[in-house]
Amino acid sequence: MNKTLKPFEELTYHDDFMFGVVMQDKEICRKVLECLLGIKIKRIKYPQPQKSFDPLYASHGIRLDVYVEDGNKIYDVEIQNRDEHDIGKRSRYYQSMMDMDSLLKGQNYEDLKESIVIFLCRFDPFKKRIPCYNVRRICEEDTGVNLNDAALLKVFNCTAYEKVENEGLRAFLKFIQTDEAESDFTRRLGDMVERKKKIEELKQTYLSWGLHDHDVRREGIREGMEKTKIENAKNLLNMKLLTHEQIAQAVGLPLKKVQEIADRIKIS
Repeated sequence: MNKTLKPFEELTYHDDFMFGVVMQDKEICRKVLECLLGIKIKRIKYPQPQKSFDPLYASHGIRLDVYVEDGNKIYDVEIQNRDEHDIGKRSRYYQSMMDMDSLLKGQNYEDLKESIVIFLCRFDPFKKRIPCYNVRRICEEDTGVNLNDAALLKVFNCTAYEKVENEGLRAFLKFIQTDEAESDFTRRLGDMVERKKKIEELKQTYLSWGLHDHDVRREGIREGMEKTKIENAKNLLNMKLLTHEQIAQAVGLPLKKVQEIADRIKIS
């Protein structure tokens, strides 16, 4: 775990855990959203860092960095430190789970809140050097057709902070990209991060949080390896060149498992 988990003392605002912790402050959360969206927000109903959605059906669970509600709007703010080339599908999944969360509370489709997913990227995901990509679904035949699905994806490219005209937003994006605080607000964020790092209980929470993620990744790797072994066993069984004992030894599965796979192949 220590090889992959960043030391607590070295965390900055743009690290997932610290970002969620700082954004627990309602005033900070409100000011960040106002800065990013260029609007005034009267009141945040509740900020909820690292909100987990665990669907009732079999699918991937997700953990949002910061999930908040403001009247008839839902916001999810995500920090992205590495380009994993999956922002499109990731945002699609996030918004679907946010909508599912609303519907499970008994709402109808027409009652769905406007959902805004915001990615703060420390890289340029689309390589167009645009400071903020605003993405909505459009009709290819006529871009004037408005779907009115009340869903918006905003992807901030923090590497292009110098192109931002608004001074406050420029300073905020620069702070995320470089850790350099040049405005009253970003200095306030930096000071809060340093205060949080002095809280021993928070450090223990971080270590537990990191250990959980490590276990999840390890379990995912284990499941992937198991699936590969099963697929290899199926291929060898279909070739009909080896005995069940030889296949079990070749792919690293118990003989009983190989026999079960063989029985399913016969049935199908």
